[in-house]
Amino acid sequence: MKIIKQLTLAVLCCVLISCGGSNNADSLLGLNSGNNSEQLQVMSEKATNPEVTPASTPRKLIKTGDMSFETSDLDFSHKKVETSVKKHNAWISSESENTSGRRISRNVTIRVPSENFDELVNEISQGIKAFDHKNITSNDVTEEFLDVEARLKNRKALEERYLELLSKASTTADILQIENQINQLRGEIESIEGRMKYLSNQVDYSTLNLSYYKTTPVQSHLTEKMSQGFKNGWSAVIYVLIILANLWPFILLVAIILMIVWYVNRRKNRILEK
Repeated sequence: MKIIKQLTLAVLCCVLISCGGSNNADSLLGLNSGNNSEQLQVMSEKATNPEVTPASTPRKLIKTGDMSFETSDLDFSHKKVETSVKKHNAWISSESENTSGRRISRNVTIRVPSENFDELVNEISQGIKAFDHKNITSNDVTEEFLDVEARLKNRKALEERYLELLSKASTTADILQIENQINQLRGEIESIEGRMKYLSNQVDYSTLNLSYYKTTPVQSHLTEKMSQGFKNGWSAVIYVLIILANLWPFILLVAIILMIVWYVNRRKNRILEK
């Protein structure tokens, strides 16, 4: 029963600490006497972390860019992009090419170290007369990052206290209840760590989405008809060849019969002449 009381008080203490209520936590500890009060006081001191204000840490910025423009040479523009990507230690995470009517477009997503993002954008922008659209954004996630970091530290500190209580538990009921709390806590820790890794990745590596396209010239009505005529004629030739390829046994049989008939008629004519 003593372990259960410690476990319950530990959970309440962690909640108060996570919410920034250190004074409330002290009051809670003051209401308890004996060993429980002393142990929770130690837990409070270990689980509490000094608050880190945004002013004392570098800003956490997620930079994203979207650019679209027309080019007269699609392959040249792509080679230029690849050269800039290698130069700034970036990489192409995805790319695709689409054709719609007279427009051939290529879409490229680039991940680049955040410190090289501005230089990469400026270098790719050189020589482009006009953009269909160009949008550069910077999202400050410093407060969220610090909040997630503080939550993670508090959860890990509480996990350590649970493990200490587990080592001192003497009954099966106490052990099962503490292990259940530890499992729930570790699920929270994994979720928080996943969010922190995502934020860190987005901050460390910026994303640039490029879309550049080429528009093919419009053909005249006569040229288009002649081109279509050649295509249709070639398709007809291919079609006939396919038919002949499928009928070759019958063609060979007819040819043999005609040769036999020709040979017989020729012999008859020679006999009549004699």
